Amino acid sequence: MQTVSRGLSLAVLALVSATTVAAEVLLTRALSVTTWYGLAFVVLSLAMLGLTRGSLDADAASRAREPLAPWIARRLLALALGLALTVAVVVSVPLTFSLNLSSVAALLVVSAAAAVPLVAGGAIVARLLADATVPTPVLYAVDLGAAALGALAPLVLLGPFGAPDALILLGSLCAAAAYVVAPPGDRTRARAVAVGVASLLVALGSRGSDAGLVIRYPKGSPRPEREVPTFEAWTPLAYVRLGPFRQVPHWHLWSPSPNTPPGMVEAADATLDGEAATPVYAWRTAPQLNILRFDATTSAHVLRPTGNACVIGVGGGRDLIAALAVGHEHVYGAEINPGIVAMLHAVRGRSPTIDDPRVTVRLGDGRALFARSRMHCSVLQASLVDTWAATSAGAFAHTEATLYTREAWSIFLRRVAPEGVLTFSRWYDPRRVSETARLVALAVASLHDRGVARPREHLALLAAGNVATILVSPSPFSPADVAALHDLETRLRFTLLITPDRPVTEPLLDAILNARDDAALAAVGRPLGLDTSAPTDERPFFFQLLAPAAWLHPLVALELARGSGGVIAGNATAMFELLATFAVVLLVAGWLLGPALARSARDPDRPHGRALVYFGALGAGYMTAELALVQRLHVVLGHPTYALIVALAGMLVATGVGALLSPRVLRTDRHVTAAAVFAAAVLVALPYAVLRPLARATLEGAPALRFGGAAACAAAVGLLLGLFFPAGLRALPKREGAALALAVNGATSVLGSVFATTLSVWFGIPATFAAAGAIYLIAAWASPARWNNPPAV
Repeated sequence: MQTVSRGLSLAVLALVSATTVAAEVLLTRALSVTTWYGLAFVVLSLAMLGLTRGSLDADAASRAREPLAPWIARRLLALALGLALTVAVVVSVPLTFSLNLSSVAALLVVSAAAAVPLVAGGAIVARLLADATVPTPVLYAVDLGAAALGALAPLVLLGPFGAPDALILLGSLCAAAAYVVAPPGDRTRARAVAVGVASLLVALGSRGSDAGLVIRYPKGSPRPEREVPTFEAWTPLAYVRLGPFRQVPHWHLWSPSPNTPPGMVEAADATLDGEAATPVYAWRTAPQLNILRFDATTSAHVLRPTGNACVIGVGGGRDLIAALAVGHEHVYGAEINPGIVAMLHAVRGRSPTIDDPRVTVRLGDGRALFARSRMHCSVLQASLVDTWAATSAGAFAHTEATLYTREAWSIFLRRVAPEGVLTFSRWYDPRRVSETARLVALAVASLHDRGVARPREHLALLAAGNVATILVSPSPFSPADVAALHDLETRLRFTLLITPDRPVTEPLLDAILNARDDAALAAVGRPLGLDTSAPTDERPFFFQLLAPAAWLHPLVALELARGSGGVIAGNATAMFELLATFAVVLLVAGWLLGPALARSARDPDRPHGRALVYFGALGAGYMTAELALVQRLHVVLGHPTYALIVALAGMLVATGVGALLSPRVLRTDRHVTAAAVFAAAVLVALPYAVLRPLARATLEGAPALRFGGAAACAAAVGLLLGLFFPAGLRALPKREGAALALAVNGATSVLGSVFATTLSVWFGIPATFAAAGAIYLIAAWASPARWNNPPAV
């Protein structure tokens, strides 16, 4: 057998482990631009399927005694080509979620392409772990350490490179490794040189060029052709693109008054992840943009025109400028996306917002920044802070939903001066006030949390166009405040939906204002098929407005969406997205794992009965716990990308350590049963005993404290759950049964991802952890102690 030297084995293992995990994160980022964030979580399922299929291929090659060096070289080349194929498909295939076969076919093509490099990477890692001439503990240490670095790699790669370029660059490194590993004279060497050089030229040569690797169909719509962007940047959090400056009408506002005077203003539209737009205005002095006074989103400044103004999500700077134009002494802005801050610096010559001495912009999660701050704001504003991903993806990736929970509003109301105003603006549909109702419910619940008995005295809600703006004050609004609101109604023809001095004409809003407790709030929307409960950190799905019961009746939900539009239509899209994605990933699972399942079915030594249940429970339980952890850590860290990276890095390293410790910790089959019961108890208690205290304890700490605590939590979960699969393999009567065990484990992980997403939407993230615990109880019931197998040989 042609072997690979120890040093080269470790180098290749490190490269492939890091590349595979980095590719998962980069694919998640790229798919967040091409489509709604819901599909991004599919990458976790595809990764499990790919790694499982790769392990099966490696097992077959090892038993067939295929020479190691040429086999590894061919798989390295396949990994490089697979990454190139994935990029080509992702950037060029439009993804939509219409009810037609074309949409399903496009989703199937993208999912299948994304699985190809993951299969090759999994095969290389599995074969090296089995056959490299290096002690197993050393191999595991290198594999897991490199995987953790791979999870962190996108934090470095995204910026100098876009997600497509970074994937191609990783492919060129794998092609170079294929050349080094291939024996002299092997044809793989020549192919590796060609693939590596081509990949490197593409990755380095296409940066900043519209002719290179750019996503052609962001969110399913064609990218503007022949339009040179003013600014463009990839970050780990979003892809930011600023179009050219042009003259736009004055009514180019978010929530314009019908009395907006005619005129033109120079502005450019910035988009995040290809969809959510924020304007960047050209200006020299703030009074030039007094036109923003005609935007209902700035109404809080009429009530509180002095003192410190604070802005969450500065975007293109319009809210900062509006505060300056009114006359606030200082304006503080919090912005989580470094690409947005870089954009403001890049356009400072035409839009000097970032340079104004009265403006301070801090980079970070607004919730955490204001939790640490001791500032009091006369106005604290968040206007349409979303990427629109949350609108259509619902609960599947709630980028900005951490701002729309009771815990977050408790922080914001503490940062508002006693007579100050917290103001949020959200989309409004006068035919169906679904999102507006959820916003009012959140405000009512937050005031209840402060001991306010009559919330309507502290609330005002006004609308113009398709945006509603809520004003909430820790103190009751004064008669002067009410008079100012009526003046806005008369002078600018804003629609006052809620004021302290008159009855509310919208029955749904009136019922929410009259709700005395959480149960009453939730009950208000049920007859209308709406979720009017107040979101919390443990169910932070503000944008998922359909009541959970609607998921059981998809045709009814579709009919409801047709009559609504906006967020409700997006929620229905998200529901069908989940169903379509589930079907497509099952097809990919059949393609990847079907042959192994068929072969194993003919094997007389295959696992039977409880053994299959055990390995299936491990796959579903692990994925359910992983996704619940990603969802909950997002609230702690402020962004799902950070949560994904931390959860992957922590769990990958610790799961492997758990696998290494498994023979020492689980020495008998009865130990496996007891440990599975213990794991179930830990998962059930985790959100209450660990994650909730972690979120509270680290909120006001430095980012390193929050990230360190989150990583430690992920590692603890991974260490515990990593014990069980090796224990099951040791109990199989023959080695050949491992193939079926791996296949079943990979297939059920797909079910776990969909199950976890749905359960979190319905009942909250703690319920998802509890479900993962219940699945591990099934594993305990089906543990090796009950297989009645002879000892493994």
